[in-house]
Amino acid sequence: MQPPEPLDSSLGRQYKSLSELVYQRLRNHILWGTIRPGSILSVRKLSEQFGVSPMPVRDAVLRLATEDLVEVAPRSSTRVARVSPERVKEMFEVRSRLEAFAARLAVPHLTPADLIYLEKLPERLDCAAAANRAEEWHRLNEELHLFIFQKCGNSLLQRMTQDLWERNFRHLSGRAATQAKFRHRRSKEHRRIVNALIRRDSNDVEAAWRDHVWQSGIETVEYLRLLTLEAEASNDGKRLRRLSRRV
Repeated sequence: MQPPEPLDSSLGRQYKSLSELVYQRLRNHILWGTIRPGSILSVRKLSEQFGVSPMPVRDAVLRLATEDLVEVAPRSSTRVARVSPERVKEMFEVRSRLEAFAARLAVPHLTPADLIYLEKLPERLDCAAAANRAEEWHRLNEELHLFIFQKCGNSLLQRMTQDLWERNFRHLSGRAATQAKFRHRRSKEHRRIVNALIRRDSNDVEAAWRDHVWQSGIETVEYLRLLTLEAEASNDGKRLRRLSRRV
């Protein structure tokens, strides 16, 4: 998934469905964290920024709400959904099992050309990490995961793993974009996975993939909990300042 394009008035001059274009643009900004959790989404302001009528924006917001990316409450502000560390932990728990199973099933479907392609990926990821090219690293990481999902030979499992990947993207992209040590720590895990794939060792592939996703999940949840504590401390400070002005 590519980084988001700027929020500007260019959409009104494009020919795709305006609702689809607004949806894609807003979704990318939310997933990449450029529109932060808890931010208010004003239909009027967004329609002005995009250069479209309010209707495509309303349609896009409702669609984002079905993906739990936006919170729409009657007679209240529409906001970007806040990130729940507990919910993210649940997603990583499921991902670690489903993706590991998909990787196991993918082994007999890998061609010699696939193995040559996979063998080069860890070095490309390491180069992106060493150069601090966060967006490139995240794209390559996604490439590895989606490639294996497509090779699993089970269409239901492929849809499930891709859907969970999409739901987890906003948490992973934030970590990858801001935490260099998170990217570096994944290096050994990627190499272990690829080495097991090249050996066609299904047991080691499954174990390596499960450990990789689980460890990423532990670190991401800890990071999100820290952000939650910092936000709560900031809110407490604001409340104290308001109270002190009243005294």
